[in-house]
Amino acid sequence: GSRKQMIDEALVNMIIKDSQPFSVVEDEGFRGLIHTRDRTYVLPSRQALKKMVDTKYEEAKFKAKAEMEKVKAVSLTSDMWTSLNMDAYLAITCHYIDENDKLNTVLVGVEKFPDNHTAENIDLIKKGIWRSGKSRQRSNALSQMLQQI
Repeated sequence: GSRKQMIDEALVNMIIKDSQPFSVVEDEGFRGLIHTRDRTYVLPSRQALKKMVDTKYEEAKFKAKAEMEKVKAVSLTSDMWTSLNMDAYLAITCHYIDENDKLNTVLVGVEKFPDNHTAENIDLIKKGIWRSGKSRQRSNALSQMLQQI
């Protein structure tokens, strides 16, 4: 690809890996840093950067779905936490070993947890994640496990 494509891709990866806001492209210091490396490079707008990150997300989701189709067995974990704003969340993650014996992890879903942290409420939210369209990836092994819930 072109030099611009390489820098754009590096910028998107930085945003994702470092959880940077899209507005970083408007920061004077960041713009100056980029300008010292390549005076001809034009940073994308905040909106254009968001579209680039969304595209990267869709590509990663497609790749994960294709990989999950080959999976024979999975292990599921769940995690609950409270944000700084005191909002509770529940996440479910799927772990599996691929054909190259590499451990992989895929986020199945995240839901806001509005109620008390009782076993019944946790069960309801977990079932909601499975049944909602928010479950991003499903393999035959994962689908079989989910039917048992």
